[in-house]
Amino acid sequence: MTFVRVAFPVPVRRTFLYSVPAELESRARPGAEVRCPFGARERRGFVVEPAREADRSGVKAILGVVGDDVVFPPDLLRLCAWIADYYMAPIGRVLATALPGGLEGFSGSRARKQAGAGGGPAPSGMTGAVVAVVPPRLTAAQQGATDAIARALDARAYAAFLLHGVTGSGKTEVYLAAARVTIAAGRRVLVLVPEVALAHQIVHAFRGRFGDRVGVLHSYLALGERRANWERARRGALDVVVGARSAVFAPLSNLGLMIVDEEHDSAYKQSEQIRYHGRDTALVRARLANAVAVLGSATPSLESFANVERGKFRRLELPTRVDGRPLPVIELVDLNETAREADPAGAPAGGAAPRRPRKAPGLFTPPLLDALAAALARKEQALVFLNRRGHTRVVECEDCGHVESCPSCDVALTYHRSDERFRCHYCAFERPATGACAKCASPFFRHKGAGTQRAEKELAAHFPAARVLRLDSDSAKPRGEQARILTAFGRGEADVLLGTQMIAKGLDFHGVTLVGVVSADGSLHLPDFRAAERTFQMIVQVAGRAGRGARPGRVVVQTRAADHYSLIAAQRHDFAAFVACESGHRRDFGYPPYGRLVAFGLAGSDEARVVEAATSVAERVRAVTPAGEPAGDDGVQILGPAPSPLPRLRGKHRWRVTLKSRDGTALHAVARAALDGLERPATAADRLPPGVALSVDVDPYDLM
Repeated sequence: MTFVRVAFPVPVRRTFLYSVPAELESRARPGAEVRCPFGARERRGFVVEPAREADRSGVKAILGVVGDDVVFPPDLLRLCAWIADYYMAPIGRVLATALPGGLEGFSGSRARKQAGAGGGPAPSGMTGAVVAVVPPRLTAAQQGATDAIARALDARAYAAFLLHGVTGSGKTEVYLAAARVTIAAGRRVLVLVPEVALAHQIVHAFRGRFGDRVGVLHSYLALGERRANWERARRGALDVVVGARSAVFAPLSNLGLMIVDEEHDSAYKQSEQIRYHGRDTALVRARLANAVAVLGSATPSLESFANVERGKFRRLELPTRVDGRPLPVIELVDLNETAREADPAGAPAGGAAPRRPRKAPGLFTPPLLDALAAALARKEQALVFLNRRGHTRVVECEDCGHVESCPSCDVALTYHRSDERFRCHYCAFERPATGACAKCASPFFRHKGAGTQRAEKELAAHFPAARVLRLDSDSAKPRGEQARILTAFGRGEADVLLGTQMIAKGLDFHGVTLVGVVSADGSLHLPDFRAAERTFQMIVQVAGRAGRGARPGRVVVQTRAADHYSLIAAQRHDFAAFVACESGHRRDFGYPPYGRLVAFGLAGSDEARVVEAATSVAERVRAVTPAGEPAGDDGVQILGPAPSPLPRLRGKHRWRVTLKSRDGTALHAVARAALDGLERPATAADRLPPGVALSVDVDPYDLM
């Protein structure tokens, strides 16, 4: 009798032993979906591997095999096993995550056979293919990068490249040229982008070259479309798949080229459930497939740049824009100086104490307003970036100081003027904005931390004739609205595009000559060791939207930290200077890429139990840390237990214990041993308190 290990989408990091009846042996292969008795019910799971146990007495038999083909081919099964091991996640849940809509959505649509082998018309997610066009002549730098990638493709062995090109240098053309070489050799291409908005432009570019054998996978598609595109990829009907983070699981056989565009973007890191990193997972998938990986960015992550220095990646440079176009000029406007100029009496002579200067009126300083007026007068387009949606982040009563706050989260409610409501951007709680203080009924408020709705109102007041489009997660909620807004702006149907991070990267509008950054400080002072890096990347990326056409670009950045090294380096487009300064800080304190982190998170509605659980986790980590191991440069440091910077979200109190070490192998060994002890406690006293959820985040990005 045959025995197999089966994984189920349950929160346990183990598989289960089952026997296989003789009539199912030919179909119950690794990667197959099976029905099994599980406790008192029947569940669906996946065969992971043949069983190796010697003791197989009393084992239940699987009840049936779903479908005729395996769901997971060997390379995808190995990828999911790596994710489960590295990120310390339940293998069954990883496998479910890899399917469009999870296991339930996948099985349901599979049963309806929405995309059977019989072919038929392409699903709506596949329409819009265009006739292939003649590619443009590559620049010398583009050709050199393409040739290097082509040589690696010819070797049919894993290789990794960092394509470091300034904004507007034509990285997409290198992707397309490399894809052409890959497809000509009979292999397939997988392209990851961090945002769905970027998928729209990349898909258009790839379909322009390769027609309707380009498919799309991302969460904005209806489940049926995702399932249909997934099935087309599995059947070999697609040469290219483009998608966001989860597209790394696309079932493309004979993968030859893996592209990760904007590789630095934090959106590649999943922050809930299976906390994998799309970029790092893509590299592993390329290695398992003997494929070539190309990571592209104008502002590479320090992790990828360190991998170049360590010899793991080869760096390919595109140092100039195509056609010799200059990089945009970036001007820093010091908001502190602007405030003093607005109130010159703020610092009286003599020994009198200086008065606090009044804040400059409005969100826009005279330099930015003048720049906008000049661009509009020349019939040019502008982007205005403000990475905060809503009207006002904090509303404070002038009389009693009461702040409108979320009842479930330790955050202030954001005021949305468009429908006169307060909303929490974490748990979606909302209530009407009555115009009176909830505590003392005063009608007088201070509004702090403006968002895109207020910026939109002020733009309309300053430039009533200008056509302004706003793109943030509020305006983009209706399906297809994000693409509609970007398409309209690209056609010249608006003069100004105002938005959040959704407009900050990857977009290519040749009519844009001006970019205004309302505030560059929002990400700079967060309690996050990556704060300076994220600020540098944000400024350079959004600045790169200017001057991509025939006319030069200009960028006006408003800030209260004009002397910060990240902003000075961004102003000069000086990546090397930023890395030299930032890497020194990271190296001194052992933060990535010169050290590794693992975070244990505890959350629950009873704060005392959460604190108790966090203390138990810290004790368990100390218990499994090798005796005598130094806690300094080479050992595993235990940070905490401590409350998270946002200590309560969605009604749950949150604490964490963070492990840090320069030795990644030692760090993972300690974390795994601690997790094993927490999940399989030796005694009842070792169990975590009831009602407390434990999470593990390997290589965390979200430190809030």
